[in-house]
Order: sequence, then C-alpha cells, then structure tokens
Amino acid sequence: MLLFIPIESSFSVAVQADAQLFSEAWDNNIVIVSPSTLLATLRTIESIWKQENQTKNAIEIARQGGALYDKFVGFVEDLEKVGKQISQLQTSYDTAMNKLNSGSGNLIGRVENIKKLGAKTSKQLPQSNAENKDYFLPEEVL
Repeated sequence: MLLFIPIESSFSVAVQADAQLFSEAWDNNIVIVSPSTLLATLRTIESIWKQENQTKNAIEIARQGGALYDKFVGFVEDLEKVGKQISQLQTSYDTAMNKLNSGSGNLIGRVENIKKLGAKTSKQLPQSNAENKDYFLPEEVL
C-alpha cells in the first residue's frame, strides 16, 4: 500500500522527527511517497508487476511446452504403430496375391482352366490377370 503525503515540507519534518518512520511503515507493507517520489515509485511498481507477469508466463510456457512434448511423443508412437500395421497389411496382401496368381495351382490359372473346360460364365477376369498364361493348362489337355 502507498501512503501519499502531498506536502513535501510536512513529509520532511515527519522524517526528521522520527527516523524510524520509513522502516516501521515498510514493516507494515506501507510505502511512504511524496510528490517528488510518487512517479518513480509507481514506475518501480509497474516494472515489478511486469516482471511478475513475465515470470508467470514463462512458467505457463514451460508447462504447456512439456505437455506438448508429451503429446508429440504419443503421436510419434501412434505413427510407428500405424507403420507396423501397414507393413503387416502389405505382407498379408502380398501373400494373398501370390495365392491368387503365382506358382503352380494358383487360383487365377485354375479358374481360367475351368472356364476353358466349358464352365458357363457371365463375367471375365480383368485382362491384367487373365494374361498370366504361364499357369494355364496346355492347349492339348483341353
């Protein structure tokens, strides 16, 4: 709290009469100011408040920065899981595609052979799959 003494000469007489006046006021959280010290005291208080606000902001920035870092670590871990799942999915897809059109007894070759043997169909495999003739029965078998 500020105690403003508007008459400078009265302030001077009070200090001369009681040398402990400043320290007693300070002990009771009172700052005595006069016209000549008021502006400097108010600027000092403003500076202290700014510093306090900056300190609070720095603490909050540090708190939010830590929370952001933790969230980012979780995000990276989730992306790594997604990557592993995509890799597993690709492996499963490749295995299924190999059964479909690779090696002896592949499914495309077998169903095309059934069609060549006379099965009635209303649809046809896409050209990219049907062109894999390495796995079909030789013409003489048909």
